[in-house]
This record gives sequence, structure tokens and C-alpha cells, in this order.
Amino acid sequence: MESAALTFKVITFNLRKDSFLDRQNRWNYRKYMVSDFIRKSGAAVVGVQELMPKMKKDIMDNLSEYQLFGKGRSKRLFNEHSDILVRNDNLEAKFLKTIWLSKRPEKFGSHAFLAFFPRICTICEVTFKDSGKKVRVFNAHFDHISGFARKVGLEMILEYMDKFQQESPMPMVLMGDFNVRPDNKLVERLRKNKHRFPNIKLVDAYAYANGQVESLNTYHGFKGTTKGNARLDYIFVSDDLEVVNTYVDHTAKDGKFLSDHYPIVATLQFKN
Repeated sequence: MESAALTFKVITFNLRKDSFLDRQNRWNYRKYMVSDFIRKSGAAVVGVQELMPKMKKDIMDNLSEYQLFGKGRSKRLFNEHSDILVRNDNLEAKFLKTIWLSKRPEKFGSHAFLAFFPRICTICEVTFKDSGKKVRVFNAHFDHISGFARKVGLEMILEYMDKFQQESPMPMVLMGDFNVRPDNKLVERLRKNKHRFPNIKLVDAYAYANGQVESLNTYHGFKGTTKGNARLDYIFVSDDLEVVNTYVDHTAKDGKFLSDHYPIVATLQFKN
């Protein structure tokens, strides 16, 4: 991690759940690569999606440098987590809650109308010990089918952002797998601040650092394609954070990829 607490790195990373359909790309073949990537990144905070209970145990066993925070979305077979990993060395983390992206966000396992699965957002508060500076992190995984469910989910996240900001204002990061492309209304609402919370102004970290790139994949289905129309993963930051740089990481080893999504890595800086 960077020596100065004023500058820090965050990553959003859909890990791809463990599925027998993936054959040679199953989690067991990737788990050490993933842990090694996170460790070497030195990121202060990593938001992951599609984290299954067995995968969570593997990461906890292999990444002693990090703590994990979050709850599973349901008690059923596909009990995915959207956990937040926070480095141990110079950071203190406070787990605030996991909310469900539905009209009943506090109800365990609830889901929005037409959502295929329950969807969740994990919320943590991270303090840099040396400086005392804080950042509130929201890590979400939106529905892959229903636009209505995504709209409800975003509304819930913005409500909680606003609520927490009124109680204790601080810089914010919203990241995750949004399951939509950059021209989708969901992303446009965030980019252009077209919502009912005037005090929440968010910046698309990748677009800010690199311009609006039309041909860019973050989802590649283990095929390794980098250009296309499948940018589904995002990091948004509040306007009191400066985006130093952002990139999509294409790490692979012997033709094997970390996941079916590429991680997005952003270096951020506190403005004050």
C-alpha cells in the first residue's frame, strides 16, 4: 500500500463464483492467482462480487493481510457475498451493514420485483490510522436481467449514502458489478447526478482518468478479449476525492485468467 495515507488504491473485482460449468477455470484453479494478485496490488480496499462461502474461506486462509466484511445474500444454494476486503496494516475498518437491493433493504434475502436473485450492497467505513482520514465504501452487485430491479437497487444505495452523509459526512466510493454498459440509464444517472440527492455527486473514475472509451471490456467470459461492449464494472467516487489514475488489469498466467471479469484498479487521493 502507498506510504502516505493521502493516496490509496481501491479495486472492484467480480471473482466469478465456483461453477462446475467452468471446468479448467473453476475457482480451485484460480484461487492462488487471485490471492496473489490482491496481495501484490497493495490495494487498501477491494470490493469483490460472486464470493461463495468456500471461496471466502480460501481468501481468508491465503490473504492474512486483509480482513473481510459482509454477509451472504441468502441462505440458498447460490449464497453469494459482495464483501469488502480491507488491509490490516494501517487501516481500521468498521462494518456498517449489508443491505438488500429491494424496497425492503433491511430484510435478509429480499429482492426487487423481477430480480432473478437477491442482490446486495456491503457498506464499510475505513479509517487511515496515520492521518485519521476516513472513506465510506459501498460495494454492490446489481441484477443482470431486470432494469427495474437495478433502478430500485440504486435508489436504495443513494438513500443510504445520503443518510450516512447526514450523520457523518466523509468521502465515498461506490463500486461493483453494475451489469450494464456505460450508455445505460443507470450509469448516466450517476454520471450526470440525475437523482434526488443533491449533496451526492459522484465521478466515474475510469471515464475521468481515461476519457469515455467506447470499446472496452471488463467482462470477457474467460476469453481474454479486451475490446468490445462489455464494460460492466465501475468505480464511482465522491467529488472530494481526486482520481489519480484508473485502469483495467488484464493479468493472466499461462493463458489462465483471474476471473471472467477483469478487475478495475483506481488510485485515489484525498483533496483536503
